[in-house]
Amino acid sequence: MRIFLAATNSGMTRTQKTEVIKKYPPKYILETFFKGEKACLEAMQIVGNEGFLLDSGAFSYMNGKQITKKDMDNYVKKYICFIKKYDVKYFFEMDVDSIFGIEAVEQWRKQIETQTGKKCIPVWHKQRGVEYWKKMCKEYDYIAIGGLVLGAKKQEYPYYKKLVEYATIRGVKVHGLGFTKTKILQEYPFYSVDSSSWLTGAARGKQKHTFQNGIIVSKKINNYGKKVKIGKVCAYNFCQWVLYQKYMEGVRVCVKQKKI
Repeated sequence: MRIFLAATNSGMTRTQKTEVIKKYPPKYILETFFKGEKACLEAMQIVGNEGFLLDSGAFSYMNGKQITKKDMDNYVKKYICFIKKYDVKYFFEMDVDSIFGIEAVEQWRKQIETQTGKKCIPVWHKQRGVEYWKKMCKEYDYIAIGGLVLGAKKQEYPYYKKLVEYATIRGVKVHGLGFTKTKILQEYPFYSVDSSSWLTGAARGKQKHTFQNGIIVSKKINNYGKKVKIGKVCAYNFCQWVLYQKYMEGVRVCVKQKKI
């Protein structure tokens, strides 16, 4: 399973990031186009084309960032230019269903694929329904599930697991967007997932993450009233997630479920 580390342009100083990557070079990085071409190119240069996953930035727009149809059209054109210029291998569609509807998403998907000569990674959201998932499995060999970061409820996880198993049994690779609940991740036959938990755990929760016995163990930092050095914690967490990344690459999940 591939664990893509996200938000690698945040949390650490330039010096900290350089030192950390030199000592613990990551193999897989996801960067969002919403952060700009410079950030994406920098991430791509660290891991190479095979280890780079380009996020469209749709998540940012669906969670508060305002945009018009005209602005999105221009954004898509820039997205296409970047993919073509740097020959990006893996990239997501513009899955802004909740803003512009599925028809507009499909039109942008067709535009991106036609102009780049490559297939997107389409992103399924639960409002698309199970039949749409099956349709994606027939038409694509690499697909994704979105909405797992904020929209998924714990009781829905078994259903998502069935979706992943359905695709996997048919030879379709599935990416879980933002799904890195490490205690249960090995129960899901994802081909890949991404996470920014190494950053958010440190920045928001003052948490120290340690790779231990095949999972990431989080521990609240008690600094006894002193200010927590977030950059230092982020650097430590990043190193631990790289170790976890390398461990998970050797993990394969047995699939038995065939029906949804």
